[in-house]
Amino acid sequence: MNNQERIPVYLLTGFLGSGKTTLLNSLVKQPGMERTLILINEFGEVGLDHLLVSHSADDIVVELDSGCMCCTTRGDFAKTLRDIPWRYSRNGERAFDRVIIETTGLADPTSVIHTLMTDHSIYLQFRLQGVVTTVDAANGEATLERHSESRKQVGVADLLLVTKTDLIDDNNKLDEFLENLSELNPTAQVQVAQNSSIAADVILQLDHIEPQNSATPLNQWLNITSFSIQPATKTRLAFRELTPASTTQNDINRHGNHIQAQCFVFDTPFTEAKFEMWLEIITQLMGRNLLRLKGIVHIQGYQGPVIIHGVQHIFHPAALLPEWPDEDHRTKLVFITYDTPRELIERTFDLFLVAAADKSDVVTQPENV
Repeated sequence: MNNQERIPVYLLTGFLGSGKTTLLNSLVKQPGMERTLILINEFGEVGLDHLLVSHSADDIVVELDSGCMCCTTRGDFAKTLRDIPWRYSRNGERAFDRVIIETTGLADPTSVIHTLMTDHSIYLQFRLQGVVTTVDAANGEATLERHSESRKQVGVADLLLVTKTDLIDDNNKLDEFLENLSELNPTAQVQVAQNSSIAADVILQLDHIEPQNSATPLNQWLNITSFSIQPATKTRLAFRELTPASTTQNDINRHGNHIQAQCFVFDTPFTEAKFEMWLEIITQLMGRNLLRLKGIVHIQGYQGPVIIHGVQHIFHPAALLPEWPDEDHRTKLVFITYDTPRELIERTFDLFLVAAADKSDVVTQPENV
């Protein structure tokens, strides 16, 4: 399939009680959501209108009155994805236009993301449009403090939907919580879901995963305007450190320094070999603690930027764009990390990018990314 033919997938995650099922009940009733297949990737009980799925060893499929279908997946999730185009078809035609995957509230969503990114047959059929995370405004601070799963769900999100705001009487407290979410993941949109509901278009318009094939402007995808520039901390390497911008006096290192979002802007282009070496080292070094890495990279010899996007140690195929979106040709790298001090990232710049820059690099015309 080409990009237009791949089936759009939206991943819905969020901690227990954060309002995922209420949100789904609202979404499936809205115009434009017909022919949606909902995959519920969890055990236990799942309550949708006209549907209560209890623990079972087999997949259960129910067609809802709205025209959506709901399937609970109990077995091999990758096999379920590979099979659904023909399994849910009528008269040889696929019976759905998009897929929403709801994960269990205790799940680390990166396992589902990895399946969509690394299984070649799945990647050819499906296109991950974005990750939506519901966050309970009433209990969100306590949940983030106590549960690492909730912090990772926030860290990988493209859209953070804040639910149960009606339970918050203090508007200042709500504003502080929204600011805190923006600081934890500055690359994500943050929106309030009124009565755990939101217009379907807000989710359906997500297109943030593969920017080379996206209608979302490249700079909006990276969203470094959410960061404030700080004085350079190094002298040998031309880069500027950016930290999340905040309009409040909130401590951006809350939650025990677990999640941090940082951006680094480099003035000097890299050779392909130098950058590949650094990328391999940083992913091996950080592993599961690298929640997300987005980058617009200036590689010597290329007319346009190279785009990288990874979750933990798994990366989408690097993409070469034919031209830069504007006159700013600097490399920009955005990190969302877990339990990783900023100094560790900076040290890799020193050891691998600076050390390589000190050597005599031979630049040749690249053939392919």
